[in-house]
Amino acid sequence: MLKERVAAAKRITTDLHDAEKAIDEAIIKIAKLAVTLPTARFDTNMSAIVGQDAVGKVTQAVAAAGTVRQMLAEAHVALSETQKQVGLGARMFGAGMNKPPKGSLVAPLPTNQNAEPDVEPISMVG
Repeated sequence: MLKERVAAAKRITTDLHDAEKAIDEAIIKIAKLAVTLPTARFDTNMSAIVGQDAVGKVTQAVAAAGTVRQMLAEAHVALSETQKQVGLGARMFGAGMNKPPKGSLVAPLPTNQNAEPDVEPISMVG
């Protein structure tokens, strides 16, 4: 039963991290477009009203993507609680990585002192 929960948690972790990466990449691409539109207007000496509807929609898209990112971050936090509820608690944290101190930008060095011999550590948080 533990192995099945660990396998499911690994799939969730992979998909969560992929989704987080995808939304960040989407935000970057939309933001680039948000820069390109007014730059192109300047470069072509067009009136400020040219393309204004498109600029407005693109800036709304950046905001919407930010909302999606926030929702994924909240899901990430919720999954850390789920991790505990299904018995995978902190001992399974971080694929051998200790959680960095709150507010820290420095990643800790890998350690794996808590893993069971037949179970690979996983991270639903981090």
